[in-house]
Amino acid sequence: MRAAIFLNGTPEEPGLLLMAAEKADLVIAADDGTRHALDAGIVPDLVVGDMDSLGDEGAREAEKLGARLERHPVKKDKMDGHLAVLAARERGAVELDLLCAFGGKFSALFAVPHLLLAAERMGVRATAIAGWGRIFVMEAGSCVVAGTPGDGVSVFPFTGPATGVDLEGFVYPLTDARLEIGDTLGFHNELAGDEGMVSVRDGALLVIHEPEGVPT
Repeated sequence: MRAAIFLNGTPEEPGLLLMAAEKADLVIAADDGTRHALDAGIVPDLVVGDMDSLGDEGAREAEKLGARLERHPVKKDKMDGHLAVLAARERGAVELDLLCAFGGKFSALFAVPHLLLAAERMGVRATAIAGWGRIFVMEAGSCVVAGTPGDGVSVFPFTGPATGVDLEGFVYPLTDARLEIGDTLGFHNELAGDEGMVSVRDGALLVIHEPEGVPT
C-alpha cells in the first residue's frame, strides 16, 4: 500500500502533487499541509495533527469536503508530520511519498530526514519528493536509483559512520567504503547509465537524487 503525505513546507507544482496523489492508495495531510492539497485540487482522505495552523475553519472545510480528522493535543512529543507517518503505517502503508516537505520553517527542513528514518525503521520506504529531485534514507540494505545518465546522486552517513558502502553504476563507484560524519566523500556522484545501486552494510545513508537538467 502506498500513501502520500502533504506537509506544511513550500507548495510544489500542482502537476507533481497530482501525480503523487494519483499513485497513492491513501492521501494524508499533516495539519496545514491540508491547504497545499486542497489548492492542488486534492481532498485528503485523512487530516492529522493538532490543527493549530489549519485552524477550526480549515478543519471544518476539509471535513465538509470528505476528509476525516485525527486530532491531537497541541502539547505533544511528535510533530504533525511524524504523526501522519505513524497514521499511514497504522493503515498498512509500506511505501510513502512526503510532499511539500521543503521550505517553510528552517527547523522543519532538518526534521525531514528524521521523518524518513522513522519511516524506514517502521518498515516503510519513504521518499521526500520535490521539483528539484528526491531524498530518502536507507539502513543496512540496497536500493536502486533510477534516472538518466548524468543525474546527480549524493550519499551521506546519517546516524554515525556508514560502513560497507557500495555504489554500482556510478561515474565514481565505491566498494566497501566507510563514510564518516563530517566527510564529503559521497557528495555529488553521477549515474553512469539509467540506474545505479546504492548499498550499505551497517549504518544509515541519506540519499539525494537530483535529476540532470532540473534547476536547483
